[in-house]
Amino acid sequence: MSAGIRAGLALACLLAAALPRTWLEASMLRHMLLQLPLLVAAGWLLATALHGRSRIAAFDQHGVTGLTALLFISAYWMIPRALELSLTEPLIETAKFLSLTALGAILPGSLRRANWIVQLFYMGNLSWMTAIAGIQYQNMPQRLCNAYLLDDQIATGAALVCASIAIALVWGWRLHSKKEAHHVAPDPESRIDHHPGPRIL
Repeated sequence: MSAGIRAGLALACLLAAALPRTWLEASMLRHMLLQLPLLVAAGWLLATALHGRSRIAAFDQHGVTGLTALLFISAYWMIPRALELSLTEPLIETAKFLSLTALGAILPGSLRRANWIVQLFYMGNLSWMTAIAGIQYQNMPQRLCNAYLLDDQIATGAALVCASIAIALVWGWRLHSKKEAHHVAPDPESRIDHHPGPRIL
């Protein structure tokens, strides 16, 4: 896929998240499971379209910075109060668009720089956190967000659990399809035992 097509798709995702904003944010399910992923996808596609021009690699050794940002930003936008504030506060809404688009932009490079062990740690935590949030959304007898009904909250919780499974499956498929790129080459020096061993008098 050419860079121009990817840039066009990124713009399409951004417009799809912004133009029908009122409709998307009228439902917690559409807000969390459609608008937020569209923003991440827009950043991801834009980053892949501009592949090779990123200058953040020096601050993202082994992908740790970007993947840590993934956990923090994802966790923040799973908080019902944060969703509610984005509906009423223009600054919070702007921060949502910027933070998630930026997150999508840094993820391809971070995943490329991280070996599979680092990815397993972060993606496992993301899947687990998403599943726990989904279970909490379903089990709470009261509304967690004043802007959304309880039925919508329960449906969103079930969708989050499904999303956590999908994240794990997609990561596993991606890792399998690019296993050569993420293979950790054995260090020949590690096979040499440099320990002097016990001294025998």
